[in-house]
Amino acid sequence: MGIDHGNESNNMRILHVNNIANVAYDLSRAQREMSQQALVLAHRRHSMSQPDVPMYLDGFVGINFELLIRSRLFQESDIVHIHGGIRRTQTAFRRLRNASQAKWVLHYHGSETRMGYGMFHRDLGDRELVSTPDLLRWHEGAEWLPNPIPEVASARMTHRMLQGGKIVVGHFPTNRELKGTASVVHALKSLLDSGSIELKIMERRPHHDIIDAIQMVDVVVDQLNRLSIFSKVALEAMAFGVPAISSYDPMLFPDDCPVLAVRSGAELFDALRKMCSEGVNEKLKGECIAYVRKYHHPSAVAQKLEGIYGLI
Repeated sequence: MGIDHGNESNNMRILHVNNIANVAYDLSRAQREMSQQALVLAHRRHSMSQPDVPMYLDGFVGINFELLIRSRLFQESDIVHIHGGIRRTQTAFRRLRNASQAKWVLHYHGSETRMGYGMFHRDLGDRELVSTPDLLRWHEGAEWLPNPIPEVASARMTHRMLQGGKIVVGHFPTNRELKGTASVVHALKSLLDSGSIELKIMERRPHHDIIDAIQMVDVVVDQLNRLSIFSKVALEAMAFGVPAISSYDPMLFPDDCPVLAVRSGAELFDALRKMCSEGVNEKLKGECIAYVRKYHHPSAVAQKLEGIYGLI
């Protein structure tokens, strides 16, 4: 699959490389809705959705080889948008950059920055983006691009709790240690023992299963850690009007962010105990949907990205 040069109505030819948390796939589909040509080149095994151009080999030799044999894609693109940074051993990117007239964007999503493994060859980028605002401390001059949440385009409030009924709490860790799952369970033990809440934990399941499960809970406890952010699952929950609780720093996010901030297990317990006595606030549900639509609707994110591309 290549990039078409014959359709003059297309604004840009965009090549996304890697598909961290399905962001590249979701962005590319929104960009296509704007009549841009956008492809995703990614390893099939590490991609949530089927990439347009799949890669199959592992190891630094295999990955560099697969990148180089697809050099034509890089040469035909106006924008090369690399997700997850570049690792030290991914030297093929330097050769591809030298043979490309495209503008290059390096888009950082979290672990590659906090753990450092994707912080190499940064001189290859013309612009840097980050998926969460806490990453700006490592990327001076970068811009925060909110993650697109496709579910908000068609989501409706599909689950409502009866006043006085048992609160159903969802927790969907990709990594129990990172998300603080043990701390979450410990904090909620007395509420679980009393039958005030039901805790549903789901992990290592296909993304569509997680989305289905979100619609069957009253609130999502995202994470309890020191990262100062909330994850994509909190946004996916809010797209359906399901409130989210997370141990994040509200100062890093817009003032109208409705995610409930807790700093400890005790605060998490208090927040859920209050929900048990008062029910889930209907106004809060509406604020959740409005927030995701405002900042994370795929078309809004794609339009913002188009403006960023245009300034490079």
